[in-house]
Amino acid sequence: MLSENPASYHDAWHNLCVCDCVVVPGGFGKRGVEGKIGTCQWCRANNKPFLGICLGFQAAVVEFARNVLKLEDAHSTEVCPDTKYPVVIDMPEHNTGEMGGTMRLGKRATIFKPSATNSKIRRLYGNKDKIDERHRHRYEVNPDYIEQFEKYGMQFVGVDVDQERMEVLELDNHPYYVAVQYHPEYLSRPMNPSPPFMGLILAAKDRLKSYFARGCKLSPREPQSDYYDSEDELNELTVRQLGICSDHEDSSSAYSSSSISSSKIEL
Repeated sequence: MLSENPASYHDAWHNLCVCDCVVVPGGFGKRGVEGKIGTCQWCRANNKPFLGICLGFQAAVVEFARNVLKLEDAHSTEVCPDTKYPVVIDMPEHNTGEMGGTMRLGKRATIFKPSATNSKIRRLYGNKDKIDERHRHRYEVNPDYIEQFEKYGMQFVGVDVDQERMEVLELDNHPYYVAVQYHPEYLSRPMNPSPPFMGLILAAKDRLKSYFARGCKLSPREPQSDYYDSEDELNELTVRQLGICSDHEDSSSAYSSSSISSSKIEL
C-alpha cells in the first residue's frame, strides 16, 4: 500500500496513532494481513488498548513471534503454507482441500487457567472458571510454541476444555492487550456488553483500574456487573431491565406500562 498509494497509507497510520483504542477483527485470506500485524505491533509497543478477534488473535500471535521471539519469518499457514515458523496452523479436523463445512463453529466452552488469577479479562468475566462463547474459525495457535510465548510475556489465560487449543491471550505489563479466538460480538448486547469490549472501552478512557477498584461496577451505586452468556439469560435480562410485560397484554399496553430504567455510567 505504501508504494501504490502513499497518501492513503499515511492517512491510515495517522488514524491509528490518534485513536483511543483498536479492534483487529476476524477475516480470511491474505488481504490486509500485514496491516493487521503492523497494527498489533504498534498497539503492543505503544500501550494502546487493543482487542484482537479471531484472525486478530492470530495476527497478534504472529507479530509477537516476529518481533519479540525474533522468529522473523513467523506466519500463519493460511497465508504462508511454507513458513519456517508456523505459529498459527490448520486445526487437525480442518480439511485443507475443502472450504465448506470445515470450520469450528458454534458455542463452545473456554476454561480459564488456574494460574490466571490476575488476568484482566478473567476479572471482566466475573472471575468465572468457564465461559461459553461462539466460534467461527479453522486455524489455531501452534501448541509447539506456547512455552516460548509465555516465557516472554504473552499469556494464554484461556483454553478449550481439553486444554490443548488456545482461546484467550493477554500481555503482561500492558494497560489492555487482549485477544480471543472466539467472536465476543455474537453474544454482546446493549444492556449486556461482552466483557472484552467493556474492558477495551474502559481502558480507552483510562477507567479500567477504577472499574476493578469498585468491584467491577460502572458506578458505586450500581450492583456488580454480571455477564450472561446464554440466550435464556439474555432474554430474561432484557425483559427485566426494560420492564416489558410478559403477560397476554396487547403490545400497546405492554409498552405503555413498561418503565425503561437508565443508569448513569460514570466514566
